Amino acid sequence: MTTTTAAPSDATVLTPRARTVARRGLFWAGVGLVCILVVTATLLLTRGGAASDLLLDPSSAAPTGAKAVAQVLREQGVDVILPEGYDEAIAESGEPGTTLAIYDPSGYLSAGRLTALTEQAEDAVLLSPGFRQLQAVAPGVNAAGTADPDEILDAGCDLAVADRAGSISAGPLLDIPGNPDAVGCFPAKTGGFGLVTIPDGGDTLSLLGPADLLSNDAVILHGNAALALGLLGGTDRLVWFLPSVADVEATGPPTLQELTPTWLVPVTSLLAITVLVAMFWRGRRFGPLVAEDLPVTVPSGETMEGRSRLYQRTAARTRAIDALRIGTVGRLGNALGLSRHASVPEVSDAVASVLGRNPNEIRSILLDTLPTSERDVVALSDALLDLETAVIAAVDPRPPTTAR
Repeated sequence: MTTTTAAPSDATVLTPRARTVARRGLFWAGVGLVCILVVTATLLLTRGGAASDLLLDPSSAAPTGAKAVAQVLREQGVDVILPEGYDEAIAESGEPGTTLAIYDPSGYLSAGRLTALTEQAEDAVLLSPGFRQLQAVAPGVNAAGTADPDEILDAGCDLAVADRAGSISAGPLLDIPGNPDAVGCFPAKTGGFGLVTIPDGGDTLSLLGPADLLSNDAVILHGNAALALGLLGGTDRLVWFLPSVADVEATGPPTLQELTPTWLVPVTSLLAITVLVAMFWRGRRFGPLVAEDLPVTVPSGETMEGRSRLYQRTAARTRAIDALRIGTVGRLGNALGLSRHASVPEVSDAVASVLGRNPNEIRSILLDTLPTSERDVVALSDALLDLETAVIAAVDPRPPTTAR
């Protein structure tokens, strides 16, 4: 008895390999990472710059921030309030026992809003006020340049907060030529004062030129800290207002940015990243483009016949005769030994010279005559063929040989 053993068949393994699974996992992990980065960037763009990026920001621990002064004031029992806009600032400033500090180097607040804020608060402190701010709330007080950075300004007045500070760092200066009620402290050698106070009944308006002395990196110098705490900590509440572009009064139609919905940027960014991920995903699946030859060979005669029928169908007589003329002129130039860049008039003159015919007649066949009917196209085609045959016969008079 014979036993037949069947050969093992080639089995197809359907379970993916570990490398394939890992590759897919890495791809989707990369997609997730890109999405997280896009969402993070979108949030940063829509929320704008953080408040900690602002100069003299009481919540910033950066060298240009003022968190150190705000923290000490809070430890001394002062309620430091950071309003997020003009409306909140003027509402908080109206509370009894409130000091208002305004730092607006960009001049976002209008004269009317600045005046309303300073009149609302019990005491107001303007940090590095500009020309427009001085004109609005302190007429008769002018900017007086900047003191030497290496100079130390001594109090030079009987004001209590200045006397306790003793001396401060130099910076922008103020002058009081037209305000007899103003008191200047911390005079500079070149003229001007670092601090000007204007009493108004029971309230006080203080103008501090070198506002940088409140920053974290300068408050520890000289008597800067004592002056900062004296000006800002005189009451139980401190409203520290840093105006922004949102506090600019609208004087015309709304801008495109104001009309744009807040959700437009996040949604557009999400759609863009979705399209990019989809393109990457499908592109990996399809693979790169591959150049492949056609599986058939098209004879040149069929191509020529197809183009001729296309010219005939569209009545493109000029286009058809131009194609014939271009080919004839090229072959005539080669037969006559002319340059490849020879012009049609040059070829025409050479043909007329070889054949002994009128140059105008040759030029008419090769260039000038325009067909107006299909009969004209056929006639010109025959004339071109006869001309080419005559030139070849004149150049090489040997009879054609039959190829074996």
